[in-house]
This record gives sequence, structure tokens and C-alpha cells, in this order.
Amino acid sequence: MKTTSLRQQLTRAAMLTTLLAILLSAGALISYELSVYRSAGVADLRAQAELIARSTAAAVQSRDTQVARENLALLRNQPRILAAAVYGLDGTLIASHTPGGGALLARVPLDAQTWGPRFSGSTLETTQAIERDGVRLGMLYLKAEHDVWRRLAAFALIVLAVGAVSLTAAFYLFVHLQRRITAPLEKMTDVAREVIGSHNWSLRAPATDYKDVGVLVDAFNRMLSECETRTSELEREMVTRQGVEQELRQADRQKDEFLATLAHELRNPLSPMTSAVALLQMPAASPQTRDKALVVLERQLRHIVRLVNDLLDASRVTTGKLSLDNETVNVGELLSTIVEGAQALATQQGLTLSLQLPPSPLYVDGDAIRLTQVFSNLLSNACRYTLRDGSVDITLAQRGPWVEVSIKDTGIGVEPEMQERIFDLFEQADKTLQRGNAGLGVGLTLARQIIQLHNGVLTMSSEGLNRGSCFTVRLPLLQKGGEVLAATPTPLTTRRPSARSLHILIADDNLDLTESFAEILSANGHRVDVVHDGEAAVQKAREEVPDIALLDIGMPKLDGYEVARQLRAGITTQGIHLVAITGWGQASDREAAWAAGFDQHLLKPVDPEDLVRLIGESYDEFQASRPGELR
Repeated sequence: MKTTSLRQQLTRAAMLTTLLAILLSAGALISYELSVYRSAGVADLRAQAELIARSTAAAVQSRDTQVARENLALLRNQPRILAAAVYGLDGTLIASHTPGGGALLARVPLDAQTWGPRFSGSTLETTQAIERDGVRLGMLYLKAEHDVWRRLAAFALIVLAVGAVSLTAAFYLFVHLQRRITAPLEKMTDVAREVIGSHNWSLRAPATDYKDVGVLVDAFNRMLSECETRTSELEREMVTRQGVEQELRQADRQKDEFLATLAHELRNPLSPMTSAVALLQMPAASPQTRDKALVVLERQLRHIVRLVNDLLDASRVTTGKLSLDNETVNVGELLSTIVEGAQALATQQGLTLSLQLPPSPLYVDGDAIRLTQVFSNLLSNACRYTLRDGSVDITLAQRGPWVEVSIKDTGIGVEPEMQERIFDLFEQADKTLQRGNAGLGVGLTLARQIIQLHNGVLTMSSEGLNRGSCFTVRLPLLQKGGEVLAATPTPLTTRRPSARSLHILIADDNLDLTESFAEILSANGHRVDVVHDGEAAVQKAREEVPDIALLDIGMPKLDGYEVARQLRAGITTQGIHLVAITGWGQASDREAAWAAGFDQHLLKPVDPEDLVRLIGESYDEFQASRPGELR
């Protein structure tokens, strides 16, 4: 189907409208002219008929044919008159005049009425009564030429000429006007086509001087601007979404790798633990074999505890809940202790450890436990990833207002693209099967977070694979007035467990845990009762009030919080020393324990020796703070 342009359609519509208006006007004019022309002809013919009738009345009354004929002859000066006749009262023809050879009425009946005007083709006929003193004497008949068609043709020619001129003028004016109007529209159309084809939303239609069309052009350009803005935002959003999608895929990949690593790291210690348990169950096992099995169990258990603690610390890092307990720390002494502890691993790996300390001690304001965790992790990694006969050098020095600790090894090194990613959570440089027990990939993330909480910096450098690596920690030097503060060593006092035999209630739904705790505490001279749900704990405590109650939080029937609240509400049980032993270790969990009435909050797993010591110390402090309530 052939399409026409907007300009052609507008031109065609305008010309057809103009032509229709001219034709309607011409028809109206012609109809009006015909009506006026015919009315004028009738009026003229009637006027002549009245004059002839009056002048002929006497001749008709006297039957004077000659005078009547002379009166009719006066019509010869009227070329339009084709025929004229005078009839008597009896209808007989008295006189006639036919210059144009027109036909006459043969006879007029006596009772004939006057009629006319009557048009027939191009002739006009009419009759006029001849009267005198109110008495009818006869009838006058006139027939005249009425050339209406010729006049109509001439008028139509004039109308056509005027219409043609009008159409020409209208066409010229409209074409000129519509070029001014449709040109911006056509340019808008071209811009729209180009935008659709090229998706270039920066294109704009040119402005125009016509106000109304200019409003349309401005609206079109604003629409393009809005589309450009929305498209840019959408593109940026798509880029962001692609980046987020990539990050999610990376996180999903890291999650899968982490789960596989976690399974690997948990299976490794479980295997020797299973073997150690089997050795202990052998009746023929020697005391030396049993001792070795116990050492294996203890070592592997500590390894699992370290893995769990790393996971908990990773959770605290991601939630921003990792906190510090700062004090004045002698970095040299701290490093000496750590290096001494790592010497066994270095010897096992066939490595040489060296520690270089400055002549004067350097101090920082920090959390000694967390800093030990950082430097132990860095030193452990250096030993793990350094081949036999390699070396690990630890250097402590002052660099301006900073305390700088560098741990440099001759190990496997790190590729350049991994040197920043290695600090990401669950990210590891060495993912080969030969890496052994390499941890969960959270150690360096925790180390950097801990150092940043100390307002310090942890960086690493490596020249590449098999070129070794160097981790550098920089911490703010503890100063006052330009002088380095010397730490005042706090004398360590060894607290002994209370010598008193205590009555202890243990409530936990873990049967193995309660039995092992009962055995350990009983072996240390304490009397122990064991229950496995909250209701039983409350009932047992009311029956025989213990000195200390070790309560799990997640127990059936009543949880540990409710047990503590009920014991604190009882008159006889409100003085019990309540200790929560649980796996829930967030700050909110501790606050909930204090609010429920607990005196202490211990995290599982609890070392048996630490448990015995903490119970004695805590109970002594508790009773010392309440001298009036000693039992």
C-alpha cells in the first residue's frame, strides 16, 4: 500500500475543503440569482399586462378591434414578448399580436380564471383580467421569452473563473504556510527515525518560530531528554546489576569453596580423633599408647576449637561487632612469646626462625589477645607456606610515629593479582590439594580487621610465585608529650581454686557434656547434681540449694534464661551463683544473660582446667562481695 507524506495529505485535505466551499458558495449564488432573475421577469411581465389591460378595457367593452390591436402593437418595442391576445368575456379573440410567431390560446372559457405566471422551458406565460369599474370585460394573454439558461451559463462561467482563481491563490498560500508548519514536523519525524535506528537519545529536533508548533517541538525534545536520562539510568543500573550479579556469583563460588574447605578442615582432625578413641577403647592398649591418644585428642580438639573461633570472629567482622579490650602492650615481649610458641612448628617444617628486636622496648595501645591472634596467624602462615630449609624472619622496628612488624619468608609467594584479594573473606592463594590443613581463609581477613580497629595498617608484598612474601603491620606508637610510654608490668597473681568443697548443679540436655563435667568437678572434690531440662533444674535447686548452678541456655521445657529468672525470684534460691555455659556468644546474648540474673557467661567449649579454676575464683569473688549472705 502506497503511503503519502503528511504534507501531501494536508495539501489534499485543504484543497478539497476549499473546493467544496467554493462549490457550495457557487451553488448558493446561482440558486439565488435564478430566483431573483425569475422574480424580476414575472414582475416586469405583470406590470406590462396591467398597463395593456387598463388601456384596452374601453376597446374591449365597445368591441373595438382596431383600438385593441393598436394597444397590443405597443408591445413591439418589447422584444421579449412573443405573443399577446385580448379575449372577450365570451372567450372570443378580439385582437392579437405575435411578433415572434408565438402560439395563442384558441379560446378562453367564460368562467376561466386568470392564471400565471407559468414557466415552460425558456418562455413565461401569464394572463390578466380586463376590468372596468369592477366589472370583468375580458382577459389579456401574454407570452414572453425568459432566457434563464443563458444567464445561468454566463453566471456559472463567472463563478468557475472566480473559483479557479480562488483555488490557485489558496493553493499557493497553503503550500507556503504548510511548509512553515510541516517542515518542523518532518524534521521531528526524521529525528525520531534516526533515534529509533541508532538509539542515540542525544539527538534533538531544531526549534521553530511558530509558537504552537514550537510547543510541540519543545515537548518532543523534552521527551527525548527524559528518555536519554532514563536510558542512561537504566544502563547504569544494568551495569550495577551486572556487577552485583558478578559479585553474587563470586560470593556463591566462594561459599561453595568455603563449604568444601570447611568439610575438609573438619574431617582432618576428626580422623585422628576417631583413631585415638579407638586406641583408648582397646583393652590391650599400653599406658603410653593411651597417653599418646589423649595428646592427639587434645591437639585435634584445640584445632577444631580454633576453627570454630575463626568462624565466630568472621561473623563478628561481617556484622561489625568485633571489639577490643585495649591496654598498654610491649610488642617485643608479645612477639617473643609468639615466636617461642611457633618454634615447634618451624622445627617440624625444617625452617629457621629469627626475631630481631630494637634495643628499647616499643609499646602500643592495643588488645594483647587480638594482637597475639594476628601475629600468630601471620607467623603460622609463613611457616606453613615455606618449604623445608627455608627461613622466616620477624623484625620489630620504629618508623617515625609507627611501630612496624614485618614477617618475611622464603616461601611460595603470591601472584600479583592475588596480593589484594588474599585479604578477602574465604579467599586463599594456594587452593591445591597439596596445601594440607591450610585453614578456612578467614585468618588474613580477621588480621586486617583487627589491625584496622587498632588504627593500623596490614599490607603484604611479594615478587611473585616462589619468591617469598612479606607481611607488614604498622601500629601507632604509644606516646605522650613526645616520649614513649613505658608499660608498667602488672604482676601476675595466680588464683587458686577455692579449697572449699562446693555443691554444684549442672543442667544441660547434652548427656556427654554433663557426665564429663560431673566427673571432672567430682574429681576436684565437689559434690555434683546433674539434670537435663529446665524444669528439673528449678525443682532440684529448690529441693537442695546448690552453691553454683551451671546452666545451658537452650534446654527443653524451660530455657536457661527462664530458669535463672525463677531461681532469682525464689527466697531460698536467689543467692545461687549462676553460670551460663552456652554456644551463643554475641553481645546481645551476654546482655540477655545479665538481664536474666546470670553472674557469669562462658562459651562452649570450656577447657576442663579452666572450668575448675573459674568456678573457684568466681565463687570466692561472689561470696566476698556478699559477706552478709555466706552460707
